[in-house]
Amino acid sequence: MLEIKVSYLEDTVAKLNDVIIDQERTIGSLIMRIESLEKKVEDLIEVSGEARPNRKPPHY
Repeated sequence: MLEIKVSYLEDTVAKLNDVIIDQERTIGSLIMRIESLEKKVEDLIEVSGEARPNRKPPHY
């Protein structure tokens, strides 16, 4: 009886480990995408300048 419970627990731990590994990969990918987007925003700010007026678009 204990051997069966241990077997199920080992299987559960292995499945949870796989989930954690997948989540770590996803998080790493998302971090890289965020860093890329931050760089693009910084580049746009440099190109357009921060002194842009805060006004409504012409269609208002």
